[in-house]
Amino acid sequence: MALKLIADGLSKNRLVIQLKALRNEFAYKGFEYRGRASGRLLAKQLHDAGVSRVCITVAFNVPWVIDALTKAWEMHSPGMTLVVVDNSTKAEARAAIAQICKMRGVPYLALPMRVEKHLSRSHGTAITWAFHNIVRHLKPEFFGFIDHDCFPVVAFDIPSKLAGKAVYGRRAYGTENHVYKAKPEDRHWNLWAGYCFYRFSAVAAYKLNFEPRINLGLDTGAANWGILYSKLAEADVAVATVEQRPMTMAGAVGHHEFIDGAFFHLAGVSYPERPGYHHRTAEHREMLRDYVWNTYLGGPAGQAVSDF
Repeated sequence: MALKLIADGLSKNRLVIQLKALRNEFAYKGFEYRGRASGRLLAKQLHDAGVSRVCITVAFNVPWVIDALTKAWEMHSPGMTLVVVDNSTKAEARAAIAQICKMRGVPYLALPMRVEKHLSRSHGTAITWAFHNIVRHLKPEFFGFIDHDCFPVVAFDIPSKLAGKAVYGRRAYGTENHVYKAKPEDRHWNLWAGYCFYRFSAVAAYKLNFEPRINLGLDTGAANWGILYSKLAEADVAVATVEQRPMTMAGAVGHHEFIDGAFFHLAGVSYPERPGYHHRTAEHREMLRDYVWNTYLGGPAGQAVSDF
């Protein structure tokens, strides 16, 4: 207990936080430089193809989820071109995901392989890499990021949500965690990195950073509070609704999120080893996959991969 109190105290220390931020920035700079040419090449290819509304998803070790997402995008394209940026740590997963994207005609780019133990930072730096090495060179009208397990399941038009707005997405506020306890007067917020969209001209001047900021009680994307969100007027922001809906599987009833009534968010499929996901055995993950395909994607006949 004493060691935990000391560790928590150090985590809250302003100097420690600043030193960690410098360390992370140094590590990120090395990561951003690697593969830079491939990002710019993809941006050129998208530009030459006339793409001006782009949505990027970060793949991470689960081919069947990319299979489902790319199929859902075929069935209910929400007005943006889907691009898969692969942050997987397993070579076999990268190969399978690349094959799925090739089969469905979805632009694909493999990020430089790396080891990052902090899962939120891994996701956040992958998005930041995509912004600086793809989006900034493409200069699209609209761009955004979506979780790989967040599927459009009915007709929807994301660009219409950005009419007269700078940003659109699912809003998150500071929450209590082991490092930071949000106070009622706190006004820190960010757009959840799994569902966030931007008018490029409104944010082009900002050096966006999608890393978490635990000292603010905010997860992936929170670094943009100080960079962008704190500077926006409320009228610049379109906020998506989030509701919990029941999901019956193998006789049990659970709940999963729906965003703006159109995007089914499964959540957590990349991390069966994380606390809270210990129940996600291979059998359970197979049931999740079958539920998604049978409920929303017309059955398993359309699958590109059979593994999970």
